[in-house]
Amino acid sequence: MNENYNNAKIYLEELESLPKNVRQIGDAREGGRIYMEDYVNSYIHQFAMDKKTSEQIALLVGKYYTYNDEVVVIIEGAIKGEHTEKVNGDLCITERTWYYAYEKIRKYFEDYNIVGWMYTQPGYGILLTSFLKEHHKKNFIDDKQILYIVDPLEKEDSFFTNIEGELKEKKGYYIYYDKNPSMHNYMLEHKTEREDKNEEDIDLNNDIIRTFRRKEQQRKDDVYQKKFINMLSILCGGLVLVCLIMGIGLLHNIEKLNELQSSMSTMTKKYNNIKKEADNINNLKINSNDQLAPTKNIEDNLNNSDQKNNNTSSNNISTTKPIVTGKVPEKYEVQVGDSLNTISEKFYNTLDMVPVIQELNGISNKHKIYIGQKILLPRP
Repeated sequence: MNENYNNAKIYLEELESLPKNVRQIGDAREGGRIYMEDYVNSYIHQFAMDKKTSEQIALLVGKYYTYNDEVVVIIEGAIKGEHTEKVNGDLCITERTWYYAYEKIRKYFEDYNIVGWMYTQPGYGILLTSFLKEHHKKNFIDDKQILYIVDPLEKEDSFFTNIEGELKEKKGYYIYYDKNPSMHNYMLEHKTEREDKNEEDIDLNNDIIRTFRRKEQQRKDDVYQKKFINMLSILCGGLVLVCLIMGIGLLHNIEKLNELQSSMSTMTKKYNNIKKEADNINNLKINSNDQLAPTKNIEDNLNNSDQKNNNTSSNNISTTKPIVTGKVPEKYEVQVGDSLNTISEKFYNTLDMVPVIQELNGISNKHKIYIGQKILLPRP
């Protein structure tokens, strides 16, 4: 094999600006960018459809550039791989293939270089075989040269670039639109022969793009679904933990709720007693006002009133229930609705024993007793 064909180093030129009118296929910005002119893209896929049962080879023509310290390859043309041979069942590039390719470069693509090659494998998908790795290494010694695999049956395609000595698949590339008279003239003189000219073949390029986008979208959806499930699991675990903490808090607060209920009941009884006393005082005032005599009888009425009050006091004292010492237990367990006032009235028929009960039991606030508390009762 003539080394002048395949072993020439490719030199980089500085690129002032990237192609403007482009269409992105996949995640084309990852790694070095690859731009393929639309005429080239159309020719390659028409050429791949010529033979749906066997492999084909084409050589990619273009230039490598540097842009913002990044290597960019722009593919300006494609040349059919003529004079290839089958070796152990694999289609191989021969010396005559290189000779034919450089003849076409001098005629149609002057000032351009071979930047890589295209290989079709109908029905095998985007499979980078050991043969392709070895054949690429043998024929394309520059580490910037690329491999483009196309499966016309599965309508899949992908570029492979050399990263640290190994061919790695890129996630996407760009198709750009521009005047390309060189490729246009080559296509006019080297028309492809299509086995099946139908609508599916004509729309092959769009189908490949849709297939690529569908797979990328499916991959993104799978990643999003996994993240959503993980987030939902964490959220559910947090909610369960919050519910457990709230349940424990409620169990600890049952006793406090019972104490609050007892206090509310006691306050309600006290309010009713105070209201009743206030109503009695108002009634007494009204009766006193109605029974006032003229000025000359004021002294007599006052005397009569004092006498009645004395009689009333005597009657009240005489009707008060006596304290029965035998009925007062030594201890008493506080029930729902109890207070020191009610306990004192229950056992002593008076509120005067409340301070004594407090002192005996060491209760500083007579309103703070709880259900089930055992209280010592003093002997009268």
